Amino acid sequence: MTEQPSPKDVDASTRPGRGRDRRHLYPGRPRRIAPTYTEQEVADIASAAAAAGLTPTGFVGEAGLAAARGEQPMTLGRETLAQLQVELFDARVAVGRIGTNLNQGIAALHATGDVPPWLVRAAALCEQRMRRVDGVIARIDRALR
Repeated sequence: MTEQPSPKDVDASTRPGRGRDRRHLYPGRPRRIAPTYTEQEVADIASAAAAAGLTPTGFVGEAGLAAARGEQPMTLGRETLAQLQVELFDARVAVGRIGTNLNQGIAALHATGDVPPWLVRAAALCEQRMRRVDGVIARIDRALR
């Protein structure tokens, strides 16, 4: 195992990009807990923090609080964000298609005075897709808290 230089020994301009901090509080958090780790444990934490897009300190804070509260730790890593992005794109396309169908149904209603039989199904699909979008938004919201 190679010895890693201390963060204090590394010039800030050569340091790799750091993750984001935890949500800041004003006037700040008045209490500090300072756990100690082996080099391997620090490397594991740094790797997990990078995957979650957090600084190591922020990651330890978030993970510790989640464990203490019986919650799942925040995992908004690259794979999770990519999955959420795909779900949002799919929902966006589906809502656009359903919107087109709804517009055609309303045009037919105005032209004939009769509700096309498929219009009710299109409206139900639109509602279903919107619930799916709301579900993705709720997942993002939970992960960001």
